Amino acid sequence: MMGLQEFLADNYRIELSAFRTVLDGIPAESFATARLGHSPAWHALHIADWLRLTVLGDKTPNYHYLGWEDAVWVTGLGTEPAPLNEDATKTDILARLDTVSAQAVAYLQNASDADMEGMTFSPSAPNGERPRLAAVGLHLRHVAYHRGQVVLGQKA
Repeated sequence: MMGLQEFLADNYRIELSAFRTVLDGIPAESFATARLGHSPAWHALHIADWLRLTVLGDKTPNYHYLGWEDAVWVTGLGTEPAPLNEDATKTDILARLDTVSAQAVAYLQNASDADMEGMTFSPSAPNGERPRLAAVGLHLRHVAYHRGQVVLGQKA
């Protein structure tokens, strides 16, 4: 029987691969062009930032693509420069996404039961936190949502 951590890692691997496939199909010359609000580059950096925050629990204060940059809770998370900006090359942005994705999948694969228990930071929750497992599940759907946004943007 597949354990919880293997199940989560496998589902993240599948969804992140599907997201990456959609991004691969965007021509490099239009990767930073905003359509329907954001560019494919922004979506890639956004998912990388949320993987770091939600799955890895990384509190390094260099977040700039969470999508809530005007919110009070983001202020302390974005005091340092972003690892990459939206105008970086497609190759560099996808490499960043690949690196963070691999870290997240590895973390989930090797997480202990204790790692999956308890509460975690979740700004969209009424009290600012939610059960860790629920947060990881919500984030998986968040990746799928942004995959769809990139697809819709290419049709605009």
